Amino acid sequence: MTFDVERVKEVAVAQLEFDPGGGAALSVFVDGQPVLDETWGVADRERGTAYVGSTLQIIQSMGKGVVGAVAAMLVSRGQLDVDAPVASYWPEFAQSGKGEIMVAQLLSHQAGLAYLDGGMPLATTTNSANDREELGHRLAAQAPAWRAGAHLGYSPQVSGNYADFVFEHASGRSYSELLTELTATVGLEMYVGLPEEQTSRAATVAITTDLESPVIMPGENPDLPNYSEIIQKLVHNIPETVEDPIGACNGAAIRRAHFPAANMFSNARSVAGLYAAMERVLAGEDSSLWSRKGLQIATTERVRSVDSLLAVESPFGVAFQKPGPTYPFAKGRNAFGHGGAGGSFSMADPDMGLALCWLPSGYCVDHFDRRGVAIVDAVYAALD
Repeated sequence: MTFDVERVKEVAVAQLEFDPGGGAALSVFVDGQPVLDETWGVADRERGTAYVGSTLQIIQSMGKGVVGAVAAMLVSRGQLDVDAPVASYWPEFAQSGKGEIMVAQLLSHQAGLAYLDGGMPLATTTNSANDREELGHRLAAQAPAWRAGAHLGYSPQVSGNYADFVFEHASGRSYSELLTELTATVGLEMYVGLPEEQTSRAATVAITTDLESPVIMPGENPDLPNYSEIIQKLVHNIPETVEDPIGACNGAAIRRAHFPAANMFSNARSVAGLYAAMERVLAGEDSSLWSRKGLQIATTERVRSVDSLLAVESPFGVAFQKPGPTYPFAKGRNAFGHGGAGGSFSMADPDMGLALCWLPSGYCVDHFDRRGVAIVDAVYAALD
């Protein structure tokens, strides 16, 4: 299979006109081999440093796809059954009527656990032993906002912290420890938060005004009587992001915090490389991390319905998004991946032997903007 690299680069460069002061990265793999790995523009808007391959950027909800990859590791090893109750691994979780919630429901946003009462301030949501112990107790005690399976409602931050504790109880190893194994084995660079010694490599993000297209939230949801209360708690879950979300994304506090679903830092090459490694296993190659069956379980669609909080159609596997009209990040029905706030996305399409990551530093506020559509169309058109 050939790949028209120059045509894709032309389309990617054209997307920078929406954010001339920022930067972007695009990495594409075909049949497990890198065919395009390019960066453009500026990483740090104040210092004017170039956006290069080693630049690290907050990948926001793309981190949920990494959570899915780690879940697939444990499924492959027989340490995690996604159709088992969470409480069978983590007995404390059974509090507040959560005893019957299945792992797959928790990881596909069906458990009614979209926020944490009292919020999750950045300063106290670190991976220190004390913060971690306190957070584990709070997560376990949290009452769900609806009966598991009754609604699909996206959990932007807390879902990764729940996954962290489920994985630790199932395997004896925390998410950070499992991530270290994954990145070392595949040869990736990914962090939950950002180590202080790496901060000079970090890109800053900004809103791209030419692409603003506000997400439409329903004023109410008759099927969810406490909708307004849930939205308020969801919006204020990380209090520091309410007044200045972009400032929080670029600040020191978020780099010290621990939100596997929301504040991972990486680069396009590493994220695309992760999806390429999973795509190769689905193609039949051996791996010490995943079995083909384990990845199939994690990437198979579990739910597709209108999100009761976001009012958009949202299909999910186990932590992975599936492509659909709201997130058209791939064209194949067996594709899987995840988008990130601002317009970034990563995915694998096993039917095409394709994996990619598009990572712009200029943020749109829609679910999936026209830059992403252009990149997807160009990449598929370049395959021959």
